[in-house]
Order: sequence, then C-alpha cells, then structure tokens
Amino acid sequence: MINNKLIRLSAPFVIFAGVSWMLWLYNQYFLWIFPAYGMIAIWFSMFRADMNQTNSQTQEKEIKFVFIFLATAIGFVLPRIAPLGHPVESALLSFGEVAALWALFYALSLAQNRSQAGADRLRTGAAEYAGRARALEGEMKMYDEHIGALRERIKFQAGLSASIHTLSSCTTSEEIKARLSDMLKNQFPGVTAELESGAPSDFLADWVAQRKIPLLVRNSAEENRLSADVFAEGQRSLVIVPLNLFGAITGFIRLVSPEPNRFATPDLRTLEIISTIATVSMENIYMFEKVQELAIKDGLTGLYTHRAFQTRIEEEVLRAARTKVPFSLIMTDIDHFKGYNDTYGHQAGDSVLKAVARELSESVRDIDFTARYGGEEFAVILTGVGKTEAAAVAEHIRKSLEGRRFSFNGKVTNVTASFGVAEFPAEAAISSQLVRAADERLYKAKHSGRNRVIYE
Repeated sequence: MINNKLIRLSAPFVIFAGVSWMLWLYNQYFLWIFPAYGMIAIWFSMFRADMNQTNSQTQEKEIKFVFIFLATAIGFVLPRIAPLGHPVESALLSFGEVAALWALFYALSLAQNRSQAGADRLRTGAAEYAGRARALEGEMKMYDEHIGALRERIKFQAGLSASIHTLSSCTTSEEIKARLSDMLKNQFPGVTAELESGAPSDFLADWVAQRKIPLLVRNSAEENRLSADVFAEGQRSLVIVPLNLFGAITGFIRLVSPEPNRFATPDLRTLEIISTIATVSMENIYMFEKVQELAIKDGLTGLYTHRAFQTRIEEEVLRAARTKVPFSLIMTDIDHFKGYNDTYGHQAGDSVLKAVARELSESVRDIDFTARYGGEEFAVILTGVGKTEAAAVAEHIRKSLEGRRFSFNGKVTNVTASFGVAEFPAEAAISSQLVRAADERLYKAKHSGRNRVIYE
C-alpha cells in the first residue's frame, strides 16, 4: 500500500503527461495510446484515501475527475486536429475510447467505494467489538474487585466468628484480657496494642471518656481536633476505643503506630466490634458469677447460704482427716430476735441481721467460712483452730455485739447473741455430729441465761 501522499498525487500527473506526450508525437496511433489514460484510474484504485482526513479524500476525488475530464477533452479534440481516416468512423472510435475510459473510471471507483464501504463496516464493527471488549474488561475488573471485597468480608467475618468463639469461651476476666491482647496483635501486626483498665491514664483517654466516643487519629501532625502537645513521641497514628461494662467505661483499647495513616475507618470499626464482643463476654462472666454467688450467698447478709455451708464443712472434714489438723465450728443465734421484729418491725430485724453478719465477717480470717445457717442463726468454720481458740473468737464477737447500739424509731437498744463451739475430730467423727454438738452447746447457752459462749 502506498502511503506517501506526494507520490500518490504526483504519479497521476506523470502518467497523464507521458500519455499526452505520446499522443502528441504519435497521434496516428491514437486508438492504441489513448486507453493508457486508464492507468490513472488503476493508479487511484491501488490505495484508499485516509477516511479520517476528509480534505485528503475530497482532494483526491477532484484530481481524479480533473484527469478524466482532460483525458475526455483530448479524446474529443485530438482526432479533429489529426484526422485518423474517415471522420465518422474516427469520431465513433474516439467516442468509444472515451466511453470505455469513463466506464473504467466508473467501475474502478465503484469497486473502490464498495471496498471502502466494506472496510468502513469492518472498522465500525471492530470499533463496536473493541467497545464491548473494553466494557467487558471494565465489568471483569469490577467483578474481580467485588470478589476481592467479598473475600475480605468473608475473611473478616470468619475472624470475627473466631473472635466471638474465643472470647465467649473464656471463664474469667483475666483470660479475656489475655486472649484479647493476643487477638489485637494478630489483627493489627506491627503496632502497639494496649489494654488499659480503670480511669483514663492520659489526656487522650480522658477525651474519649468524656465524650463516650472512640478516637481515630490518622496523622497526628495533621490533627486539628487536638493539640500537638498531647501526642507522645512515636504516636503518629492511633485509635482509642472505650470498654463499656454495663454502660460505664471501665477501660480502653489503644492502638498506636509510628507510621502516619496506619489506621483508617475500617480499623476503627473492627476495633469497636472487638471491644463490644469483649465487653459482652465480660458482662456474661460477671452475670454468671453473680448468679453463682446468689446461689451460694444470702441476699440480705452477703454470707454464704446453708447449702454452701454443708458443702464447705464436708470439705473441711476431709481436709482435717487427711492433714490431721483440727478445725472448729461456732454456732450462734441472736437473742430475743423475734421480740425485735415484733417491737421495731422487720426492717429493724433486717438491720440487726446485717450488723451481726458484718461483725462475724470482720472478726474472722479470710480462710475461715461464715454462713447464715437459717433465720437468725449463723455458723462459722475456723480452719486449723481448736475449740479453745474458737471460744476466744466467739467471746470477742459476743462482746462486740453487746457493745453495739441500734436506734429504732428513736429508741436506742442493743442486741446480744449466744454461742456454741465444737471441735473436729476431737468431738465428732462426721460433719453432722459436729453440727449437733455445736448446736447442743448453743441450746445450752440459751437456757443458761443467753449472751454467753459454751464450748464444753
């Protein structure tokens, strides 16, 4: 294909000039030389004008018709100047030559136009298919992005599910904190993850606590909500999320990175979800422990229940039998408690029960066991203590109660209690015998004038 425009346009001039010169020199061979003008049409049919250049296409068409017009003029004029024989015969022959030349030009132009139209259709089809291909590429790219987003979402949800399972399987708050710390390190590698308990430790935590909202700082150098002085060295990007336990802030989760723009909104959302899971798990543990505590502790006095006492005394019997170390049991009963209820009301009676329970708890060691045995009767297990020492403890409690004053409806009064003490294994072989022995001495103290300790 000839693409040089100068050659494409100058070659027809050369062909026209050469044929015209041959006709001038050898006009007697007009009928043989004149058809050579057809080479101009053949030349133009050898290439297509650039369809993107309208001026070039129009220019080539004009030149083509100029040449055919000149050739036609020569075909009609030259035979008259140089007769070729019989005038009519030469005129018909020259007309035939010109008509054949026009037919050739027309046929070649028609073929060229059809070829050009076919090429245009192919080009249009190719452009259409190229557009469809680009559209498909765009859709494939969007599909790949969608698949990637779905995979990330599935990965996040799988991690979230694992986090829920991990935290919900914890049985203590300390275990939750340990697993939460590991989870933060795995979820946010390369950053400093801190779990803070209690009151805010710095201005940033205090800012979160006052507003009760999380704080996300993408770049501390560009942060306009806070002064640059509140950021420590290496705190270029950070996230702080509060830990809300039963509606109250009990701590914070803090992520810190020395790299700016390390954290973004998705990281904040992830941390909020983790914080919510952790706090819900802590609340569940607290509620479970509370339910267990209510099952073994008396709701009014806070002491252990009769059922918990039965379990503990069996454990002490087994321990004493194994270690050969004795323990003692104190049984006590408030004197004239029914009279307090009848005289001052049940609220006054509840106050007395609470005061006696507090006195018992404060008078024994942490390793000892205090329970509300039933009604106004209490039991104290003193581990590793003989009955003589236990009697001294009971006497101390008796004196403390005797010296305490209560005010009911403007009247000041006091309460007393009677005590019975027994020792295992010196006075009993099993737990029920020990309880019976202590209870009998309590009964004896009641019938001996009350407000006393009996241990023999």
